[in-house]
Amino acid sequence: MNDPQSLARPIRSTATPDKDPARPLPLAWETYSDKALSDWYSLLSTEPEEEEVQRFLELHPSMIPGGSGDIGPGGHHGSDMGAVFRRPRLIGSGRMFEPDFMWITRSSGLVTPILIEIEKPLKRWFKKDGRPTSDFTEARDQLNDWRSWFAREGNQASFRETFLFLNDKYKNRPLEPQYVLIYGRESEFDPGHGHAYPDELRYKRDQQRARDETFMTFDSLRPRYDHRNSMTLTMTSYGPKIHAFSPMYGTSSFVGEGALILDDPLPALSRSVMMPDERRAYLAKRWDYWKEEERKNNADPNGMHFRQSGIE
Repeated sequence: MNDPQSLARPIRSTATPDKDPARPLPLAWETYSDKALSDWYSLLSTEPEEEEVQRFLELHPSMIPGGSGDIGPGGHHGSDMGAVFRRPRLIGSGRMFEPDFMWITRSSGLVTPILIEIEKPLKRWFKKDGRPTSDFTEARDQLNDWRSWFAREGNQASFRETFLFLNDKYKNRPLEPQYVLIYGRESEFDPGHGHAYPDELRYKRDQQRARDETFMTFDSLRPRYDHRNSMTLTMTSYGPKIHAFSPMYGTSSFVGEGALILDDPLPALSRSVMMPDERRAYLAKRWDYWKEEERKNNADPNGMHFRQSGIE
């Protein structure tokens, strides 16, 4: 039986994404993916420093693995706002650590922080004698540092308070971190590139992974369609701030809560690449629209608020 009180509530049905075919649209996915991948391999061919790789991925978060359940035990609900953190600081008991990137994905029963370490792509996994290089050993040990940080008393609570800034219902769900090392080039394991038995060394590398670890080469990164609507955040002492939007980013009726917290998108839009000025202006306008809609909803907590899905 219907509740008479619920039937008496006012119904709001204004949360409808803009479907005007004349609105400024992002690039077609295939166009963006081909261009981003071409630029990526052009960058790798220059033997870049780690900082150059970091800057590229910050502007192309769809290329960063881990945002949609593709790594770890779950996370199929994705991350809040499609957000990946750049150089988040793990501050709590013990030493402070700073991964290069971090997604925080969610599933029905888990919250899964996915911490990512990148290194200079030129570094090699193994010496000519088949022993791990010191560079690889040191890079892999950073994953141990992060694992130890989460194991220290009080640090998980500190993590929740700092990084779970939306959806309080997830704050009591178990954390199950995953650790990713993106390292080296796949060509190291090709015949004639310094190893007598490259297939054996590839197998040896993969057998060193712990249950909660993933090893990847830089060649394996590519734009993921299910990460297309993502953004890169910086966690500051004043809260999260947007660093850049994916070139494919679009607003929706579900961005309002996060928009109230993240606030002004203009600096991030100015850094975002492969976006015409008309698209940047449109996204800024729609961001403000959904932020105002969220304020109205918050001022009317007893109303029934409906949101239609769809990316603008």
